[in-house]
Amino acid sequence: MLRRTFFAAFAVLAMATVANAGSMYVYLVVDPATTAGAGIVPVVNPGGGTMAVTSSRSGVGTWHLYAVDDVTGSFGIKTYNVKLNGTIPAINNRSSNGTWTDGNDTFNEGFSDTVVRTASNINPIAGSQATPSAANTPLIGGYGIAASNFVLKTPGGTANSYSPAANGQWGLYADPLTSGIVAATGDVRNAVFLAEGTYTGAAPTIDTATLVSAGGSVIAFYNQDPATNASPGGTNAASLVTTNPFIPEPATMTLVGLALVGFSGLVGRRRS
Repeated sequence: MLRRTFFAAFAVLAMATVANAGSMYVYLVVDPATTAGAGIVPVVNPGGGTMAVTSSRSGVGTWHLYAVDDVTGSFGIKTYNVKLNGTIPAINNRSSNGTWTDGNDTFNEGFSDTVVRTASNINPIAGSQATPSAANTPLIGGYGIAASNFVLKTPGGTANSYSPAANGQWGLYADPLTSGIVAATGDVRNAVFLAEGTYTGAAPTIDTATLVSAGGSVIAFYNQDPATNASPGGTNAASLVTTNPFIPEPATMTLVGLALVGFSGLVGRRRS
């Protein structure tokens, strides 16, 4: 009886997980205590180039923007366009972006498309890994899924020389709750830092009401692994969730509590 009840409770929690599976998350850390890179050790490449976390905003009146890709079947973020609501005097696009050379040729990598990538103080905030205007080599999988850096993702690795303009490493940050287990699915994920800035008045929010065709928020992901497919394609996420995915939802916590109460009650009855 005890075993059947335990597995029944487990099944209830599993159903709650499945019901929330496969989301793309984009969320704000408002008034962060430190910069996103505080205490994160840079990766120094012996062939040239330092992979650091690029961030200069912290304290009251500032914000950091992150994305987490937990879409079923995704191989990482390809492009993003995030529109913010509020009074936002300053914006810095911080998604990873740089160049590398093998000693003969120079290539772009990261969110380096010069046509799509927005400059400072532009809202919506946008970036793309590759379009016909600026093909990148290599295309990088795993943004919003796992931590990595340009050295690990580039053919030739440490033999190359790198010149990251922003965030030569990604996925590990000083802000709490930017990596770990996604509460809705149980998947292990590492967020990717997209942008930071300042605000006045009310804290900013992410605009999910404006249509994509009118410049609204949208994130596209690779539907094939770019490490093994020359044309990995891309698909817009069906929707964006604007809450931190590493914080359990209230409904999930309620189910956990009910399951634990039921389980502890059965243990007490068996002992009596």
